[in-house]
Amino acid sequence: MLWTFGDTLMTVTGADGFNYRSATAGWSSPGSLQLDEALDAAGAPFQLFPLTADEAAYNQAHGPTERYALWPGSVIEAPDGNGAWIFYQRLKIHPGALNYEALDVGLARLALGSTVAVRDPSPLFSVPAPAYALAAHVDEGFVYLYGCKSIAGQLDSECRVVRAAVADAASASAWKAYDGAAWQPDLGQAQPVLHGPPGDLSVSFNAYLGQFLAVYSGIFSNDIRWRSSPHPEGPWSTEQLLFTTPAPPSGDNYAGKEHPELAADHGRTIAVSYAQPTGTFTGDVRLASVALP
Repeated sequence: MLWTFGDTLMTVTGADGFNYRSATAGWSSPGSLQLDEALDAAGAPFQLFPLTADEAAYNQAHGPTERYALWPGSVIEAPDGNGAWIFYQRLKIHPGALNYEALDVGLARLALGSTVAVRDPSPLFSVPAPAYALAAHVDEGFVYLYGCKSIAGQLDSECRVVRAAVADAASASAWKAYDGAAWQPDLGQAQPVLHGPPGDLSVSFNAYLGQFLAVYSGIFSNDIRWRSSPHPEGPWSTEQLLFTTPAPPSGDNYAGKEHPELAADHGRTIAVSYAQPTGTFTGDVRLASVALP
């Protein structure tokens, strides 16, 4: 199993001169929570998505408050079974809390056991399209991806969905958007299919429900919420509370998502991770096992 992480702050300076990474990764045996993560000569984890020369130079001159960041969105098994395909977001981080500028979404390929991916040279999606990098899953030969945006002036967000045949998913022109009734090659025709996820989301087929299951954090909340649907594009059920996470020392927990690889009892019991802030520039990732109603 592959585990991916976003911004990773380190107590050592890596061999490349940076004391942070915008993405790292580790591998574990199926069902195990013991991660193996390669380290460089300085004892630092490797950057999952290598920076280009221009990105690295910019970050060296302006970081860490002004920098390029490459954040993992979601993962599928590589079509040839040899490793993983990772859909990631490229952003520009600016000074201030949650002040970042979305640029595009790319595809990176990771070999089994490696923690350094190879980025495809061209992006799949660029602004103003939503960042279609979330909740990747494969169903009946198609890869599905979701992009979620907050709604100005409301404590709500809306998510749209695109899909491509697995064999063609590395090509930007292969992706089609759901317009509420059909799949359209013009991604600008995409319509919202579900509301609520504030920034992360998982979607998987759940055998216990016999439907697709969406899991995500509440907005400015410690709640983990869920919906179900007979199809990846919907219609999605009414939002329901799955469980409430323990409150952190300050702020709210975030980035809730399911890990279907760890489900038990034919999907009746699922594993959900979430990020918990523990202080200034510190935090941890927690995993909870919970039974569906």
